Amino acid sequence: MKTISNILKGGVVMAALLSVTFCAKDPAGNGGANGGAPVELTERANSFVVKSGSYVAFTPCMGNSEANAEMTAAGLVWQDTKSLVESVEAKDGKVVVKLSNKEGNAVVCALNGADTTWSWNLWVTDAIISDVTVNDSLTVMDRNIGALSADAMDETSIGNVYQWGRKDAWPGAGYGTFLRKMYDINNNEITRGHELLADDCKNNVAGAIAAPNTVFYRKYVSGTTQKGNYSWVTNDYSAPEIANADSLWNNDFKSMYDPCPAGYQVAYSYTARDVAAENTAGKMAATMLIDSTYVAPETVTNSWSDSYYTRYSKQVQFRGGMYANLKFMVTGEITHEMKFSTNTTVGGLSPKAVYWTAKLDPNFKTSASYLRAISMSQTASGSGTGEAATLKMNAITTTYLNLAYQLPVRCVRERK
Repeated sequence: MKTISNILKGGVVMAALLSVTFCAKDPAGNGGANGGAPVELTERANSFVVKSGSYVAFTPCMGNSEANAEMTAAGLVWQDTKSLVESVEAKDGKVVVKLSNKEGNAVVCALNGADTTWSWNLWVTDAIISDVTVNDSLTVMDRNIGALSADAMDETSIGNVYQWGRKDAWPGAGYGTFLRKMYDINNNEITRGHELLADDCKNNVAGAIAAPNTVFYRKYVSGTTQKGNYSWVTNDYSAPEIANADSLWNNDFKSMYDPCPAGYQVAYSYTARDVAAENTAGKMAATMLIDSTYVAPETVTNSWSDSYYTRYSKQVQFRGGMYANLKFMVTGEITHEMKFSTNTTVGGLSPKAVYWTAKLDPNFKTSASYLRAISMSQTASGSGTGEAATLKMNAITTTYLNLAYQLPVRCVRERK
């Protein structure tokens, strides 16, 4: 049996695990559900879709690989709904989780002593998650990972966010420029860690595994484009220890770090191309989604002149767009500094729907491909007015963004 201690000796994750954990062991350790046995989740993935009220058990699998993480105990890293998780324990070699009748997301982890050896996202929803077929080779999930709704007018449609190449999830944006809250097993509010990479850090993959609630980043250093700027992985992309970074996530295969549920993988980098082609062919017409009932908070409107508010009132109501029945919700961009890119969230003046794809930038390995599914702007004729008809939805496209940013993930069906 492969375990985390020996698999880390090869490939991209050649580093020692840090003795750091953000897990909180369940003090009750009760794990039982009226004496019944838990339902075993047999798939191997980093994310599991389960219904509220579930009582489940799963092998501490390292994603879709054949390896299992070493485990002497299990715990909760975070939950985004109070009392979502009733208990977490390690029992008979399984991670056993008892859930309440609420919906939300939780990240649970395996522990070996005090060290976190792997973690998984439990996506707890009673909704039916479906697929949208773009063409013969591309089928897209109808919502983001962690989303409790596919309705762009619903704040829970934004789902979770990730740093590129990591399996580790965090709650995404709420309406406005704030992050949704996280709680420990006792319902105390917690925050995500934020740590600058050490100057001698050549490979932080194992460090990220050991600290699933920490956002790692590297500051920009002038003249060192290839040396790890804005990266959570390394401070030097020329280092041989990180030569296989493009296997963290990949277009051609589902990696052990891929955060999607079984049967899915992170969106291919050509997703935008295929959707745009169908749109051009008249098969996937583009439609803007506007929430006409939304009113900007007084803290915003009080600082606007009447003419300014009139001009931008519809932009703050922009919620995303559709290509036929494929929806993309406004998500915002969270930078390496744990801030939102200016005005990109719901209620902002430049709202965007952006998602990671599975391709590392081959030229500048400090960045990776992301899908800018939806952005909007005002037509020249609409200057000074707030009419929705004067807004336009910019074309879906793909470009590159720094690895340390946190963006949602939209999964596609895994190619066999």
